[in-house]
Amino acid sequence: MELIAKGNSAEIYKQNENQICKLFYKNYSKQLVEHEFNNAKIIYQLGINTPFAYDIVFIEERYGIIYEKLNGTTLLSKINTEKTKGDFWIENFVNFQKDFLKYQSDALISYKDFLKLFASESVDLIKKIDNLQDGNFVLHGDFHPENVIVDNKSNFILIDMMNVCKGPIIYDIARTYFLLGYNQIFQERYLSLMGYNMEEIKPYLEVISLVRKNEIDN
Repeated sequence: MELIAKGNSAEIYKQNENQICKLFYKNYSKQLVEHEFNNAKIIYQLGINTPFAYDIVFIEERYGIIYEKLNGTTLLSKINTEKTKGDFWIENFVNFQKDFLKYQSDALISYKDFLKLFASESVDLIKKIDNLQDGNFVLHGDFHPENVIVDNKSNFILIDMMNVCKGPIIYDIARTYFLLGYNQIFQERYLSLMGYNMEEIKPYLEVISLVRKNEIDN
């Protein structure tokens, strides 16, 4: 297979003209890969614009998922190369997430249970997580411009379903705000367009920053 991209969790190979193989690194267990596969199925069935997940494979001691092949580029690339259209892309990114956050599902893991996987048995941190709101809105958990593909008709397509969960909308907004930390102007513009302020997302940001290191290490 031809290697076409590399990420933090996997390498992307061309399977054929219509499919790619997302081949996870060896430290990713079958359980984690099945978790993403099941999330991808649920998100696709809800009607969200995302690639179809065909099957789980095991290649050279690594688990992978066969996905529908997309033709396009990341939204981050668009923002970086089409600087005069920066506001246009940011506004469309916000609208895409707002549309995504209209969906609800009880079939997904709670965001609290997901966060607790990386809480390192810290009683203090678990208490902070438990004190946050509950909810059953579909959350992506990793909604940022590198996980949005823009096709040749400027349609937005969402990828990477490992962190998908259910909970209150504000959690996904806080997550995205945190992940946009590399660009403060974009970060502040994003929060304003989403209609939230720092005081509202502060309790979520605190928890996200505490668990983030363990997420990356795992």
